[in-house]
This record gives sequence, structure tokens and C-alpha cells, in this order.
Amino acid sequence: MILLAFQAHALTNPTGNRHVHNDIEFLVVQRGRGRQLTGTGDIPCVPGDVFVYPIGCPHMSATGRDETFSAVVLNVASGELPAEAGVLLGRISDLAAQSNRLPVRSSTGQRVAALLHRAEREWTSSALGARPAAQALVVEAVVALARDAQQAPTADADAVAAGNRQIDQACRWLEDYYMTPVRVADLVALGPLGRSQLLARFRARTGRTIGDVLLDIRLREAQRMMRARRGTLLDVSLACGFGSQSHFNHRFRAATGSSPSAWLSGQP
Repeated sequence: MILLAFQAHALTNPTGNRHVHNDIEFLVVQRGRGRQLTGTGDIPCVPGDVFVYPIGCPHMSATGRDETFSAVVLNVASGELPAEAGVLLGRISDLAAQSNRLPVRSSTGQRVAALLHRAEREWTSSALGARPAAQALVVEAVVALARDAQQAPTADADAVAAGNRQIDQACRWLEDYYMTPVRVADLVALGPLGRSQLLARFRARTGRTIGDVLLDIRLREAQRMMRARRGTLLDVSLACGFGSQSHFNHRFRAATGSSPSAWLSGQP
């Protein structure tokens, strides 16, 4: 069994590589936001999210340029826990075969994060009985996850998973088409969620509105082009989806506190 606290930032995985394990991995997000790269996609992660990677499942943590998140990570095999807890671990792993983000409430995710954080401190402690104490906390976390995941009917879980996939696809759409006029209707067409559901679920999943995420992407790409001296500020404005240079200037100043030209003059 391996327990560790983990901090992801822009240099954690710049190449987007994935790896696999010979045991089951739990990753519980505590603070910040970032992404989980899996064998099937690029999934945003926020506090309270619980990701489960069965044996042999490709995965890796990643973040955007200005993103960072902290998480608790547990690697464990069923044989390392008491028999009944090992059975629950197998059930959780089966659920993760369909979606690596476990369908549990955010409050459960936060509780599990706290349990695993305590377990991590015990695991690395030299105090008497530290390892059994850590194992007991891990069992409590596994039971909490299994009970919460079991409460939702299968049909509801499938609907939640389908909605989550649509939100993930919407995030990828924004990354791919930020330079064009993006319509909410384009994102609605990606899955089963209607307009109001999509807007609400997107904010619940990412902590931001679609417009906020799109603006962040456009400004990030504009800064990248400016650093590379790729064209005039007008060229940058239009290439990054801003309708005019004045609109770009206004948005840039509001986000950074300085004009594009002033910001650029301060870059090395």
C-alpha cells in the first residue's frame, strides 16, 4: 500500500504522458483544479472529485498554465485490506471501468480526502501502531466510497456519467475552437444535457461559467502568441477569438491589471 500527498502544477506532466499500475489507485482532489488524463480522454478535476484507476488503466495528472491542485493518492491491492474491504475495493474498481471519476457526492469526496490525509500522516509516522491505524482509516474511506456509489440507481448513474462526458467534451471543444465564435448550442449538441442543465452542470463541475473558461483559454493563448512575437496585437486579438483589438485590450486589462503592450514590455 502506498499513501502520499500530491501537488500538481504546470511542470508535473508537460508532455501529457500516461502510466499504469499493478494495483488500484485512488486520487482524491482536495484543493485547486486541474485535469486527469485517462485512456479515454482529458477530464477536469475539482475539489471533492474522486478518481479510481483499476489495474492497467492509463492515467496521469496534468494542469493548465495557471492551474494547480493538491490531492491525496492511495495505491492499494485488495489483498492488502481485510477480506470484506477487499470485496468493496473490487466493486469500486468495477464502477471505475465505465468512468474513472467515481459517481459520489462532493461531500463524500471531501470526507474521504480527510480520511486518506490522516492515513498518509499515520503511514509515514514512527508512532506505535501507525501502520494499523493508517490501514483502518483506508478501510473507512473505502466503505464510505462504496456506500455512496451504491446509493444512486444504475440509470441515474448512467445519466450522470453521460452528463459528465458531455461536460468533458465541452471543455475539449472550448480548447479546440476558442478562436471561433463559440455558441452554447454547439456544446448542447455534444450530449444529452439541455441548455439550462449544461450551464448548471458545467459550473458545478468546473467551478466556472462557460464564458469564464473560454476567456481564460483565449487570454492564455494570446499571451503565448505575444511571448512568441507572433504578429501584431491586432493579429493576436483576431487569432484568439476576440472580435476587435479594443475588445481584447479591455478583457486583457481586466484580467491582468495592465494593457497588452505594457504586459508584453515586461516579458523577458
